[in-house]
Amino acid sequence: TESTESFAKMGSMISKIQFFSSVLVSIGNYSLFGWSKKAYLGDSSPEEKDTQQSPRPAPAIALPTLLSNSTIYAAVKEAFTTKNLDLLSDESLIKIFRQLEFWHKDGGLGNDPLAMKHLAHDLIEQSTWYLPLLTKQSGAAACEISSFKVPTVRFGKTNLNMSTVTCGGMRLQSTWMPDFVPLLRPSRKTVLGSLPQENIKRCIRSCLALGINHFETARFYGTSEYQMVEALYELIQEGEVKREDFILQTKIPASSDKTFRKFWKQSWDNIGEKLGYIDLFSLHAVAEVNDNLLTSLDICEELKRTGKIRHIGFSTHGTSEQIMALINTERFEYVNLHEHFFTSYHGTGTPDTRGGQGNLACVKRALELDMGIFQISPIDKGGKLFRPSKWVATLVGKELNPISFALLYGWKKIGVHTASIGLARPSDLEEVMNAAKLVALEKQGKINLDKIINDIIDRMNVRKEQVVGNEWMEKGLLNIPGPYDETTDAIHIGHILGLHELLTVFGMYEYCRDRYSSLEQTKWDKKKSWDERVKNMSRANPGRSYDAAVDLTSALEKHYNPSLVLEKLKQVHEWLNDDTKLSDEELDKRGWNKGYNLTVWTEMPGEVDSRALHQILLQVLTGGRMGLTQTGPGYSFRTEAQQLRQAL
Repeated sequence: TESTESFAKMGSMISKIQFFSSVLVSIGNYSLFGWSKKAYLGDSSPEEKDTQQSPRPAPAIALPTLLSNSTIYAAVKEAFTTKNLDLLSDESLIKIFRQLEFWHKDGGLGNDPLAMKHLAHDLIEQSTWYLPLLTKQSGAAACEISSFKVPTVRFGKTNLNMSTVTCGGMRLQSTWMPDFVPLLRPSRKTVLGSLPQENIKRCIRSCLALGINHFETARFYGTSEYQMVEALYELIQEGEVKREDFILQTKIPASSDKTFRKFWKQSWDNIGEKLGYIDLFSLHAVAEVNDNLLTSLDICEELKRTGKIRHIGFSTHGTSEQIMALINTERFEYVNLHEHFFTSYHGTGTPDTRGGQGNLACVKRALELDMGIFQISPIDKGGKLFRPSKWVATLVGKELNPISFALLYGWKKIGVHTASIGLARPSDLEEVMNAAKLVALEKQGKINLDKIINDIIDRMNVRKEQVVGNEWMEKGLLNIPGPYDETTDAIHIGHILGLHELLTVFGMYEYCRDRYSSLEQTKWDKKKSWDERVKNMSRANPGRSYDAAVDLTSALEKHYNPSLVLEKLKQVHEWLNDDTKLSDEELDKRGWNKGYNLTVWTEMPGEVDSRALHQILLQVLTGGRMGLTQTGPGYSFRTEAQQLRQAL
């Protein structure tokens, strides 16, 4: 036993030495050769070699099982023609087949070739109908299609004519490392000459062609702010768009006078000379009305008088009562918040000050004050709907898709003016345009969109009642204090209970695990006072995970069933803590099956969560050789698309 332990320790030490040696070599290569030429090119084939990077071989690509069923294969193949295959991008083709495979294996269409053929036809149509808008074709057909562009609405008291979809810039960047970090930040020349910059320009050009006129970024979105501005500026210079034809939003956290003015200068240096003014300027990740907020607001109003910014709002991930207090200051023209079908994010299970819970009451109050309503991340933070669970996909149904449903729900049921879509590639717009087309068809009297949405909601609620019961549906998330209440010791009870519901009812394991992990990242030093601990808690990610050592009796004294709450909190921690990782087989046994994956290649800056800081540091230290690597369209993506085209 001692001998085995010694060998294990020796092996661990050797691994650490090898790792640090690789880091030093990569840093040396970065200093000699610059940012890796392989960065943003995805994974590599086993045969590919690169002196600047040691690529990991791509995994084997398995063909969809539907291709081995001759009857289904023949039926699906009939939906594809030479013309539509030429129109379909590789991204679109892969997404189509991943959805077809899901409905064939798990969605009940395995023995229905006609239904599979119709589904293939519908998915092809969804991916191609709007393409003439991108190429600016003329003629009667193109004129008819133009009526299906993303519509615009009045954005509250700003009176801006804003598209109902916003191009969110969080994933449109080269690196998550903020551009103001000395030494670590890559040079602007490197960033603006990178593949991500080309991708950003393609995404923005596509958005403009489809009617999307609002572009949103932030000071702390890595290199996104200046990359997005540069792309827009180039399109102005090339005569493709005028400055008055689009709306730019950026965001800076509220802080002291000196700190706020420092970050403001950085943003204005990025934006001012090239675009002249900022349409929407937001205080970022605001959680409370305090001295920093009021100081920052005063500076914003000063800047508004100079014409550098035109409208002032706030962005928040706070609790419902915090958001309501911010709205009721009546000093903002718009609000960026979370309110979705599946969740209110950190507002879930927190008092809304009107007898309920969640952020819907905040939306209604903001509308009463004629504020613009910007829905944050309905596709990602609203449930990771680009990788829906089996339950979510099947309950929405094959006639729609979870992404389109989320957008339609926001517009029709919540009343948001615009929904932010964190684009990573132009093909991410397909499901968005499907939703926009359905809105246009409703206006033409061709469909009953309310019935389509209500039918999905009814199916969701039937499933929810079957799992949690009617009493929990009515009372389960009420009368729970938020994480800023001392009786909770910052445990985010409502948010965790919301995750329990999403997991047990809808099987949303990946989303719930990500959200619970973010709560586990909250540092909580019990040696410090309550006020000190709360002050250090992230305003973008308030609250912490379940802690069995905390007595929640006082926190739950008004809840109808405290013992059930405690049971659910313990279960969530057992299922989702960082030390537990359920396999696909275990997920299947629990009924938390995965659906399909529309992420055809990893977004170029890398898909990150609260645990990824060391990966980001490694990426920028080594010039894309370590850390967040294998991002962008690589060998696996190319091979999957090639095999599907050959099969057709």
